[in-house]
Amino acid sequence: MTQFGISPQVLRTEYAGHATELARSVARLGGITIVAAGGDGTIAEVVSGIIGTNARLGLIPLGTANVMAREFGLPRKPAAIAKVLASSGGRLLWPGCLQYPSGTKQIFVQMASVGFDASVVHHVHPGFKKRVGRYAYVIQTIRDLFYYRFLPVQIEVDGKIRSVAGAIVSKGCFYGGHYLLTRHANPSERGFTIILFEQGGVFSVLNVGWALLRNRISDLPGVQIIKADQIKILTPEGIPLQADGDASGSTPVEISDAEAPILVAAP
Repeated sequence: MTQFGISPQVLRTEYAGHATELARSVARLGGITIVAAGGDGTIAEVVSGIIGTNARLGLIPLGTANVMAREFGLPRKPAAIAKVLASSGGRLLWPGCLQYPSGTKQIFVQMASVGFDASVVHHVHPGFKKRVGRYAYVIQTIRDLFYYRFLPVQIEVDGKIRSVAGAIVSKGCFYGGHYLLTRHANPSERGFTIILFEQGGVFSVLNVGWALLRNRISDLPGVQIIKADQIKILTPEGIPLQADGDASGSTPVEISDAEAPILVAAP
């Protein structure tokens, strides 16, 4: 960054939610770029602290999957990332928001989901994920196949009730890194792309996994991809939820747009 005449101040997070607190305190200064160095979960925490301000979000992708960095076309080389951060302007991101019955809200930047993949996220040990990266999810998927119950989930999508085995509510096109969910999502716009999985069970999970590896999710029977603005995941209670690759409680939950978009430093 120094080659561009910038001397960044580095702030280290010490616990969950700390990135939100740090970002909120710095965003009050106004007209600055706050850089999230981490994965999608860390980015979401920083975004929670700067929504409603004029601070710009910068990204240094250091996480397991770095889906949002891919979504916004960020380069991988440090010098190229520094050039993007030193530039002006960027692209808008309109985050999503989970709201629980308690009134608690949680921002997400890439996607949230309910069902089997959320169960996998809940059961992955953080230390194991740190050691082996995204392969921790593959190993945990195999383990969860033997005991996940695949209960039907009732979802209300823009007022219409649907019964599904699971669902992914996405702001963008990618999942788990470079795997393509849809070509028609735009994280700069309000609303969501929802991937609904009508069929549960071991063979369904294996089919979805194989299709995901080939970027062919949309070709699977029993998979619907639709646009929506308001989603309520209703019953049964206690089904795992995940957001941006981190465990995020359980059903029921309401999903809607965050209160405002933010500007992201991007090519």
